[in-house]
Amino acid sequence: MSVTYSEIKEEVKQVSLLISSSNEVVPSVFSCFKNMILPIGLYFIFYFLCPLGELFDKNLWLGLGVMSVFFWFFISYFLYGYSVLFSMLPESAFEDYKILKIYKSKAKKYYAVWIFMILVSGFLSLFTMFNVIALAAISLLSTIVLAISFSLDVSRYQISAIFGAASAIKQKIND
Repeated sequence: MSVTYSEIKEEVKQVSLLISSSNEVVPSVFSCFKNMILPIGLYFIFYFLCPLGELFDKNLWLGLGVMSVFFWFFISYFLYGYSVLFSMLPESAFEDYKILKIYKSKAKKYYAVWIFMILVSGFLSLFTMFNVIALAAISLLSTIVLAISFSLDVSRYQISAIFGAASAIKQKIND
């Protein structure tokens, strides 16, 4: 979907005004974590299956398990911030604005790749000698690479978005 910088600026201005006057219900703490259930569930299913693999080191398994909990807590907390911001918008906004459609589409694609990488790392942990190291290392590295890639991908829209948000602030102050 193609979009011009002036369209981005105008749409972000309108979206910012929608957010500033939002009447949406504040979501519960746990409602935003529903998208995390699948990746966390897949990861820990493979984690608990690792002792059945070829090479198993209990101390390494336990250590990476403890680190995994902190990793998933951080990722969940990071994604929670984005979901709370978008929860301030009415559901119809994602159909009305090109920029929100683009963000939503990109987020879904990166999420699918992330799930795929967790599956790949899980199967490698079960069927190779790397066991839990493959699961932890590939999941961690793919998460970091995908987060950086997503950030770079959407950064093309951010300068225009900043000007749009600034216009919304100016309009809100003048009203």
